[in-house]
Formats: sequence, C-alpha cells, structure tokens
Amino acid sequence: MSAFIQSILSEFSSIYANASSVFVANGRAEPPGMAYRLHLPRLELTVKGVMNMLVAKGSDKIIKFEQPVGTMTYIPANGWNLPDWSTPVISLSLVFSRQDIGFSIINWDGHQFKEVEKFALQNASVNIREPILQLIEELAWEQDSTTETFSHLVLALVNNIYDQLNHSPSATPNSSLIEDIKRYIDNNYDSGVNRDSVAAFFNISPSYLSRLFAKSSDCKFSAYLTQTRIAKSRLLLTNTTLKIREISVKSGFTDNNYFCKVFKEINECTPLEYRKINRNHSFTNKP
Repeated sequence: MSAFIQSILSEFSSIYANASSVFVANGRAEPPGMAYRLHLPRLELTVKGVMNMLVAKGSDKIIKFEQPVGTMTYIPANGWNLPDWSTPVISLSLVFSRQDIGFSIINWDGHQFKEVEKFALQNASVNIREPILQLIEELAWEQDSTTETFSHLVLALVNNIYDQLNHSPSATPNSSLIEDIKRYIDNNYDSGVNRDSVAAFFNISPSYLSRLFAKSSDCKFSAYLTQTRIAKSRLLLTNTTLKIREISVKSGFTDNNYFCKVFKEINECTPLEYRKINRNHSFTNKP
C-alpha cells in the first residue's frame, strides 16, 4: 500500500469532530440505476476538491449535496450513494467486512478516472473496531441529521484504522513518502518549488508535510530545500564558468543577494571565495 493512503488517514484522524464533518446517507428511498449500493458499511472521504453526490434521506427523499475536502460520508450497510462526477475530485473509499477493510482511491480529473489504487487490510483486528462499527450502524438509521456524538464515533473508527495500518506488516511506512518527496525536491529544486507546491503535488496538506519532515527526517522541509539548492550551487561554482547571478537562478533562488547571504551562512565564505578555493584545490590535485 502506498504511503499516500496512510497520509490521508492521518489528516482525517486529526480533524475536529462536529456535526458538519461527517454526513450520513441513511434514507430508505430506492436508489437510481447507477447508484453504488453494498450490503457492507462504507466510508467516503473527500481528499481533494468537492464530491457531489445523490443520497437518500428519510423515508422517500433523494437529495444532492456537496462533500468538500476534509469531510466524510458514512453509508450504512444496504445504503447507497451516487456521485455525479461533475468536478475534479480525489476521494478515498473504505469498505468494512467482518475481518478485512478495503481501500480504494479514486482520482477523477473532470474527464476520466486515473491512477486508481486499491488496497486491502486483511485479517485486521476487530477488538476495538467491531463494537464502534456496530454502534455507528445502529445510530446511522436513527437520526435525521448527523450529531456530534455520531461524528466522534466515526472519527474514532478512522483513528483505529490508522493505528492498525501503522502496525500492519503490509503497510508502507511513512519513510517511503518522505523519500519520494526528497527525490521530487532533488529533481525540481530549480523550478520554484515551495512547501505549498510540493504538498499539492503529493495531495497532502502543507501542515502535514511539515509534520512529516519533523517526524521522519533530520531537518525541516525549508532546511532540506535550501541545503539541496546550495549543494547544487557548489557544483556549479566548481565545475562551470557561469556568473554568480546565473548560478543563483539555476539553483532555484530568485534573489541573488539572498542566495549569497544563505550561501555564506552555510559555507562560511562567499560564492566567489568558494569558487576560488575549490578550483585551486581541484587544479593542484590533478595528476
């Protein structure tokens, strides 16, 4: 399983539980022909964009509502929903069976589905999840609108799943995600990347990206990006005749004065001094 699924659940496990964070599709109206209907309970999480869908409410109503990023819809067993895919959206679906949990990421770009990923957590522990899920199922059919208690239970379920994934031998640790992010920075340091753009590329929030670096790396995101750019500038200073201003741009800095300031703070010499010292050193050590 990719670390992307773990990062999504990490984000959702930390959201504030209130009546607007979780919606329940608990109506009795007959579903349209293309609706998704299972005999198992499901949880739909909007990761990016807005999920527009039809659901049943009450005894005979069918309503259309928008599920924005950071919110969830719980669909009890034998309930249904019908996404209309009118706008680009990335969502994560969780399906609960007796022992297993199925995960499915759906990426709709407005024209077609792409990069769909599926994963199953098999033989998952039910000691905590099962009683929570049973209570959620009972409450789901009893309320016209989502209560704060119901939201707390759903978030407790998400937290339990996230904890199990972190201890599952089949789950990929966060280290794989941090390495993917570092590799992306190494390849794009000169294209104006920043925390927000990198987070957007990996479909995670900027705050989660910062926490990921703090937890899984030996430096902060900003420090890693700066160190990467300075390392590239040292190579250019030693191996090219480019002007300092040109090296600044090729290293990803938009301000030459700032580049020189940061370079001196890290290397304890100016870019020109570094070039002179290392070029002389490289020449005197040639065979």
